[in-house]
Amino acid sequence: MNNENWIRHQIRKVLSEQRAGEEENDPEEKSEEKKDLPKTSGPGRGRFKKELKDMKALADDNPQQLMQNLGISGVGGADPQGALNNLLQKAISNSTMAQVYQKPKPKEDEYGRAGVEIPVTGEISPRDALIFIRETVKGAKNAGMYQPDGPVQVELLGNSILAYLSANTFEWNKKKRD
Repeated sequence: MNNENWIRHQIRKVLSEQRAGEEENDPEEKSEEKKDLPKTSGPGRGRFKKELKDMKALADDNPQQLMQNLGISGVGGADPQGALNNLLQKAISNSTMAQVYQKPKPKEDEYGRAGVEIPVTGEISPRDALIFIRETVKGAKNAGMYQPDGPVQVELLGNSILAYLSANTFEWNKKKRD
């Protein structure tokens, strides 16, 4: 029995050395490790302000009312990226939201993912600002005003909010999976 364990251990050791050697020889993977690209993050743990909880309830239970409160009657846009940009432009166009957010701008990561970056002025924390954007997107989808091709991720990117189309969370500036 000890001989079998020793042989298994040696085989695993050889296989792991081969894998390590293959990873070192892959120039694309090597260049990815060297790049210090900004990554996204989530809001973290904890409770949110009461107003944000109310907005979440409105996005789930009465999304048409949420869109009416935000002054959004339609989104438009030639593609999902343009529609997302239009939605966010309209959502923050009123004077109250203009104090919290700066003008959204299209953004693309190193691997071709398109998104919309919304800088935060500092009036409220980026964490709370993220929830507003996320619930706005969810409300527009639930109201039938915005129908993207796939899931929309809303995440923090430094002191900005980033909304982008991706099946998985935290994929911004990461190599696309095959």
